[in-house]
Amino acid sequence: MKIILLLFMCVAICTTSFSQATLKGKLIDSIAKIPLGLATVTVFKASDTAIITYRLSNPEGDFKIPGLPFDVKCRVVVSYSGYIGYRKEFTVRSDQPVLDLGTVYMSPASVAMQEVVVYAERPPVVIKKDTVEFNASAFKTLPNALVEDLLKKLPGVQVDKDGNIMVNGKPVNRILVDGKTFFGDDPKMASRNLPSQVIDKVQVTDDKEEMLRNGDDNANNVGKVINLTLKKGIKKSMFGKAYAGGGGGPQGGRYEMGAIANIFRDTLQVSVMGYSNNLNRPGFSVTDMRQTMGISRSIETMGGNSNNNNNTSNFGSSFSINDINFGGESRNGGITKSDGVGININHSPSNKQSIYGQYFYGRVHTDVQNENRTEIYKEDTVINNFSKQYYSEIGNSHVFGAGANLKPDSTINLIIGLNYVISGTKSEKNDARSGVNNFLGNLNNGIVNSIGDLKTNMYSHNIMFTKLSKSKKGRRLNITQYMGWSERDRDDYTNALISYQQPVGKDTVYRQLRNEWVPTWTANVAGNYSEPLIKNFFFRLGARYDYEKMDDKVGTFANNTSGPIKDLSSRFSRESNKYSVSGGIEYRYKDFTFRPGIRYQSQRFDNNIYSLNQSITQEQHNVLPQFDFVYKKLSLSYNRDVVLPYYSNLIPVLNNSNPYMTRLGNPNLQPALQDRARITLNTYSPKSTLGVWSWFEASQSKNVIVDSIALDQSGIQTIYPVNANGYTRVATNFGLHQNKRNSKNFMIPWNFGTWTEYVRNYFYYNGVRSLQNRLNCNFWSGIGFNWDDKLELNQEYSFSYRFVRNSNAGFEDINTFSQTIGTEVIVRYIKHVIFDTRLRLITNNMFDDPTLKKIYLWNAAVNFTFFKDERAVLRISANDILNRGKNVYMSPNQNTAFFSKGDVLAQYFLSTFTYNLRPAGAKKTAAGGKWSLF
Repeated sequence: MKIILLLFMCVAICTTSFSQATLKGKLIDSIAKIPLGLATVTVFKASDTAIITYRLSNPEGDFKIPGLPFDVKCRVVVSYSGYIGYRKEFTVRSDQPVLDLGTVYMSPASVAMQEVVVYAERPPVVIKKDTVEFNASAFKTLPNALVEDLLKKLPGVQVDKDGNIMVNGKPVNRILVDGKTFFGDDPKMASRNLPSQVIDKVQVTDDKEEMLRNGDDNANNVGKVINLTLKKGIKKSMFGKAYAGGGGGPQGGRYEMGAIANIFRDTLQVSVMGYSNNLNRPGFSVTDMRQTMGISRSIETMGGNSNNNNNTSNFGSSFSINDINFGGESRNGGITKSDGVGININHSPSNKQSIYGQYFYGRVHTDVQNENRTEIYKEDTVINNFSKQYYSEIGNSHVFGAGANLKPDSTINLIIGLNYVISGTKSEKNDARSGVNNFLGNLNNGIVNSIGDLKTNMYSHNIMFTKLSKSKKGRRLNITQYMGWSERDRDDYTNALISYQQPVGKDTVYRQLRNEWVPTWTANVAGNYSEPLIKNFFFRLGARYDYEKMDDKVGTFANNTSGPIKDLSSRFSRESNKYSVSGGIEYRYKDFTFRPGIRYQSQRFDNNIYSLNQSITQEQHNVLPQFDFVYKKLSLSYNRDVVLPYYSNLIPVLNNSNPYMTRLGNPNLQPALQDRARITLNTYSPKSTLGVWSWFEASQSKNVIVDSIALDQSGIQTIYPVNANGYTRVATNFGLHQNKRNSKNFMIPWNFGTWTEYVRNYFYYNGVRSLQNRLNCNFWSGIGFNWDDKLELNQEYSFSYRFVRNSNAGFEDINTFSQTIGTEVIVRYIKHVIFDTRLRLITNNMFDDPTLKKIYLWNAAVNFTFFKDERAVLRISANDILNRGKNVYMSPNQNTAFFSKGDVLAQYFLSTFTYNLRPAGAKKTAAGGKWSLF
């Protein structure tokens, strides 16, 4: 690693020492005589129109382009939206290294003339109002490259290892293909399946749909949308790819296979895909399932949900939503087999109508073995609960979706989406348990076997209507409506035999069935209206209504009884109505926007606990302040909210599905009052390619729900929710990134950032209140070196620090630290051959076992391209070459520390053959340099 770093530094320094020619000038509007900032100035080779480099003019219209070759005939092309392009050929002599073009006058163009562009001389970047447009052909990618590989080359775009895309620090909410949805709008479905060579332009803009839903015009508070425009020949052709691979390792055979086909016929787009693998790779991403099932819009109404996203592992990724598993690695490792198919159809008979339909099927089979340890602290006493688990789960999911985007005229937009989900999950777990007290010795030991059967059906639809005024600019009405129905039916069979040694010896046998059936209806309708008043003043009005009706029936049955066990069974129903009306005056002056306002909120929750013949009504009427302040890319906001308890915390029936940690609800919980302030700054300089993104958030709450924990002498914990004041949270996220181009052939991308969170809250332990302070700090950084796409060196470093301290002297302070150091090398020098390797060292202070404190992960692969236009690729790869991979996890919380180690997908070797079906006009040049091995 040290040799690679030294080589990288030496080459980088050497590249800056070469003499370089420079071109400079100033751009002025020929009529208004004002400077033209953010114009694209591109330099081509005059002989073959190959792009040498490009720059953007500064706000004063000045541009300066270094890194040009001496004594080579070049052509400069200046592009600016709404102006006639400027073209001039030139040569910079070595005895005069700086060529000054002086003042270049740009003439405004008519609408017809704006489209006259020589294709071979298109600039790499064009800025059109709020849209940044990249010319895909100006950014080199490899044969077999996907859209994700193209996005990584674009200035200001970051793609993490899980495929999440950020543009100038803002998340990409969806990727469109020629303005149409692609498999549910999930960005990864397009970025990880479409080949890059079919893309003509990449257009990046603010998410205007999200802006309309928010009811304001603050672009700082919304994500980005990427639209991929296809090359002309693609729109009447078919393209796609198919791949298959096999191999194995100490854990057995490994395989992957899949295909995607895209048929485009003018107004019709049809995409079909399928996959199967046992490599811990999910088929569909969490973003897609959230959008497809409408979950993101129903969370506010339901008051909460159960989501688990495990994207930080080094051995795979996975996710589940409301107990529906969509593939990949489980939280505690294991090996997962994933299968799936999908079809997406788009039809746009005109630019005013667009409809789509889609279907997904996914099957997931996961097997896990892990060993867990939970340390419970009580003064000088430490109780260790040990668990050795064997777990298997099989899930099947069907997802149907349809929708339309209708624009009857220039002032009306109607968006409709419908979704239906059918899923089922079966699981089996064998868990060997034991508890040990550091003074008393053995507390208990036993076996807990469980079988789970979950069936879920969900329907949802979303409608958004927007009406703009023809007569008055700025007048706007937006209405959204959501409705969802779900039915969740879960059976948990538990067989447990536990022997207690403390306080007296006894054996306890659990043989029970716990059935939970939860039908739920949710709906909401919201609207916002904007009306221009006098100069610089706008009136904002918003209203929202939420409705929920749910029924939760829990029946617990012993194997020797016909009826339910009364103390462990319950029925709970809730009907909720929530209204809110907000209003305020918005003032705008140049780059400033100030929007103070108030919100009236009325909530009524009628809860019925049938087993106790008890009814609980929660009712709140509040007037809540709010305001927003915006200056350019800086935003400051404040709001107050009242949050009612989630229904499961209200049910006063013991849940003993886990005999070692039981839970009991509290029907007397009170609503929480939360104050939150947030500062956001996202800015990017196209000229320097330097981007800054950051946010800071602080919140304080009263009457938050915390845990009251009771630990008995047998080592069994019972958790009871109660209200407490004194909750404080402070969090920040900050990052810098830049793609620095040293000369024509050298690029140095770098980035660093941090996410830090501090939480202060109370909890109760055996009736004693304890104050807990938690600090989580994550830091990451990376620097790379790219020499003409023939050699790439990438270095990474990150660490994670966690600290937990309790005011109760009987609890031990917990500190954890882990770090990752990584090196990646990609070599494309030999024609038709690409080599890549990645080595990471992961260390931590959480485990005493030396094999768990230091983990090496080394992967490597070589790729061979074949056939005309390099349509075929053979990839021979090795995963975890040193066979040192481990999956370890530690989580401190309150008076406990949880440790886990599990099996992972370790060493294997794989050969995969990929064939790309490319349309006419999408040829690729050979990968790597001119030197050929064959």
